[in-house]
This record gives sequence, structure tokens and C-alpha cells, in this order.
Amino acid sequence: MRRHMRIVFTIIVLWTTSCNLPIQMTSTPPATPIPATPSPIFSTPTLIPIETLLARATSTRLPTPTPRLVLAAPINQPVNCRYGPSTAYAIVGGLEVGKQTEIVAKNIDVTWWYVKNPNDPSTFCWLAADLIHVEGSADALPVEKAPLAQVTNIQVRVEPASMNISCNGFPQYVIVNADIYTNGPASVEWAWETSEGEVFDRDTILFLEAGSQSVFVPYKINKAKDYWIQVHIRSPNDTTGRAFFKATCVP
Repeated sequence: MRRHMRIVFTIIVLWTTSCNLPIQMTSTPPATPIPATPSPIFSTPTLIPIETLLARATSTRLPTPTPRLVLAAPINQPVNCRYGPSTAYAIVGGLEVGKQTEIVAKNIDVTWWYVKNPNDPSTFCWLAADLIHVEGSADALPVEKAPLAQVTNIQVRVEPASMNISCNGFPQYVIVNADIYTNGPASVEWAWETSEGEVFDRDTILFLEAGSQSVFVPYKINKAKDYWIQVHIRSPNDTTGRAFFKATCVP
């Protein structure tokens, strides 16, 4: 009986003990998230024009500085500007005190400056260097040769320019005068020519400086009509000066 009681007691103790034990829950640790692998993105590369690449590779150049002008101004009085580098040439302009003009060249011994004509910048003329103040460096200026002087004007006149002649009073004579002008030293070759087809022998006039020289010729009129006579310059340039006159027959 006692043995039976011990067994029952043991069972009760075991049961009671089992009921008081804490229940332990085994929890599954959360799974570590696996980072998503980004899907590769394929894009078309941007093409850069070869001109752009070259431009990027080219270094920036500094602009070339513009050369300074060389300027002339009178020292203390107005200066004549001449056709050539000598006082033997005609005056074609002038530079006033307080004014300037650009120097573009010089003569070989640097005694004259070749400049833009202050009175007409589309043309050029010469200033005497000893009368001029220069602003800027003239060392690199080119050398300009003296120009060949030209015949610039011819004035022809006939005396008398008109005559009334008896119809049986021919031949008659008129005097023809001509003034020939040059703008510098020159050897001028010329000849008379008429409306009758006559060409007189050529002649030469030597000019030591700019100015005028006169020539004349008596001319015979054989009948009543309108005439002309001219001076034909052959050199240094080809030009003419002409005058008209007439003879009238009076019964």
C-alpha cells in the first residue's frame, strides 16, 4: 500500500513540476534581406563631332595687336603737301597746325614723308620731314619712289578766234598760243595737230619745276570754214588741249 502511495505521490509531483516550467518559444530569426541587384541599363553614347573635339584641344590664341599708326603734325606752322618729295613739285594740299595725318612711307634719305593728303584722304602727297613732328615709330615704313611728273593742264587760244575775210582775201594767218602746265620736273614732248589733218614736227620742253611754259605758232587759213588746232602731249603722259576758231567769207 505504501508503495502504491509513493508511486502516486511521485506522479503528482512530476505533473505539478511540469505545469510550472516556463514555456520557451523558439523564434526563427528574420531573414537578412538580400539587396536587389539593379538591372543593367544600356544607353547609346553621345557622339561628339570631331570639330568639337578639335576645338577643345586647341589652345586659345591671343589676338594680334593692331600696329599703331604713324602720324605727322606740323611743328609750329602750316606745311605744304606736295605732289613729290621736293619743292620743285606742285602743292596739292596742306597740313594745318593742330591737325594730323597718317604717314604711309618715306623717301630713301628720310627727308620727306609720304602721307594721306589732308585735303583728300583718298590721295597722297609729301611733307618735308624737317617741318613735321612724328608720333609713332617710322622705322618700319616702306620707301616710296618720287612720282613721275605729269602735264596737268593745257590752255590753247587763237587770235583772232573769229574773222570775216573777203572771199578773195585768203590766205590769212592767226596766232595760236598754248600754255602747258606740269606738277613737277619733267621733259615734255609735244606737237601741233589741226582739223586739216596736219601734224607738225614734235618738240620738247624741259620743266625744272612745277609750273607753266608757253608755246605759239602762226597758222595759215586758206579758206572760209570752222577750224580747230590742238597741242598733243606725247610724254610724260598722253593728253591734248584744243581751241576752235572760224573764218567767214564776206563778198
